[in-house]
Amino acid sequence: MSKKAKKTPRDQGYCPNCGEKSESGDRFCRKCGAALSPDAKVNGGMRGLTGLRAFGFAVIVLAVFYAILNYGGGWRSGTDAVPSERINITDVGAPTGGTPRTVSPRENADALFDQAMFAYETGDSAAAQQFIPMAIAAYQGLTGLDPDAHYHLALMYLASNRPEDALAETEIILTAVPDHLLGLSATARAYDLLGRVDLASEYYQKFLNTHSPDVATSRPEYISHANALAAQLGIARNYVAEH
Repeated sequence: MSKKAKKTPRDQGYCPNCGEKSESGDRFCRKCGAALSPDAKVNGGMRGLTGLRAFGFAVIVLAVFYAILNYGGGWRSGTDAVPSERINITDVGAPTGGTPRTVSPRENADALFDQAMFAYETGDSAAAQQFIPMAIAAYQGLTGLDPDAHYHLALMYLASNRPEDALAETEIILTAVPDHLLGLSATARAYDLLGRVDLASEYYQKFLNTHSPDVATSRPEYISHANALAAQLGIARNYVAEH
């Protein structure tokens, strides 16, 4: 009696790739997705995505979509979009592709001066007492101060009721520019605080005499303190008229 031909895994209904048992009519293996019929490779466009693999692929797709939706930035334009990383405070407002702008020591001093004088002029004495010493220290830490910086120091000394220190600053200004209008007005105010009405009147009068020709020089500090100059013009006229 002749031996029977050995059956192959496919003849027995098993996957030729992994040996998993298959059912009649299966075109792909339920475990590994291998083709079980000659035309399966041609017509079965989703090879390998049946059963558990199909489920796993779907989970991956959903996970990727969720990540893009929540962290991609480009899919949502509302304010609730989550950035991929925290923005450093120094980078806010920096040009794209550029570096954060560094504030110079002089700019820092000027900013403190603005804070200090705003607090003083609006009657916020607590804030003024906080910012005036900080601003003075910031200017004192600089080198090569210009007339504008010395004027700022003079104003803060006047606001702190320190007229002698204010006069030290205006002396520097007037030594360099004898007709400097901001220096003249601050000097007059300092002498008025000291009770020297005669000297205050003298400097206010000099301010009035030199105002028109000197304001025409358009010094940078005159432009930045244009409102103060206009106010001091009226104050000088009234002071001289009364004394």
